[in-house]
Amino acid sequence: MVEVALNRPCCSGCLACVEMAPDIFAYDEGAHVAMVLKNPCEEDLARKAAAYCPDDCIEVIE
Repeated sequence: MVEVALNRPCCSGCLACVEMAPDIFAYDEGAHVAMVLKNPCEEDLARKAAAYCPDDCIEVIE
């Protein structure tokens, strides 16, 4: 298990992380960016979502 940190100001709201890891991330309709739902979370999914993020907004913290 790892923690994830999301840099919301750099998030473009593309939903890549939500599509890749819906158990960890959700879309904040009001702010139009992603938000973290679950910490700690599964490492494999967190790393895949971080790699998939086009804005490089997700940090995996061990």
